[in-house]
Amino acid sequence: MRRTLLIVILAALFASCAIREDGSPRDIPVTQRGNFGDPATGDAAEGASRIYLLSPVGTDEQPRLRAVSRNDATDAEELLTSLLAGANEDENALGLTTAIPADLAIEQARTVGTRLTIDINDALSELSDLGLRQALAQIVATASEVDQVQQVRLRVNGQNQGWPTGDGEVADRPLTIYDYPEFLETSQPDFPALAVT
Repeated sequence: MRRTLLIVILAALFASCAIREDGSPRDIPVTQRGNFGDPATGDAAEGASRIYLLSPVGTDEQPRLRAVSRNDATDAEELLTSLLAGANEDENALGLTTAIPADLAIEQARTVGTRLTIDINDALSELSDLGLRQALAQIVATASEVDQVQQVRLRVNGQNQGWPTGDGEVADRPLTIYDYPEFLETSQPDFPALAVT
């Protein structure tokens, strides 16, 4: 009897310490935010170059990639460096964010034909599955804005690696924007529902 009572008391004690789900959305204090709450450091939104950030979302949606303007980049590395800087102050106020870790570094970016090879450090390894796919989609979409670039090969510390595409399948090949179609925000209106007669 005592043993059962002790187990019930311990179970109740552990249950009371569990993290509870909030009933409604709430603001997270700046001091508790991590990467998404870092101060805005992005470049000015001017010029014809574009990078891709994550749009704000509703409660049951996932962020989509939204193109934003940046100063005219002279090469791929300059444009990618602008992407790594993240949202600027105005974009941050609109709720635009990034899934790319603050400590991601580009070691080298070189274009041969239509393929851009980007050597990076291993900072992407700290991301969750969805976060990794969002970061990859941001990098590939931004790299695809560079003239002639149609494929992106990401290498970690000089080594080729397989990366998850939008559907979660790992691809050991250069990536394209077509690997992440569900992550792109579109201005295309929804098609009207067809009436069945």
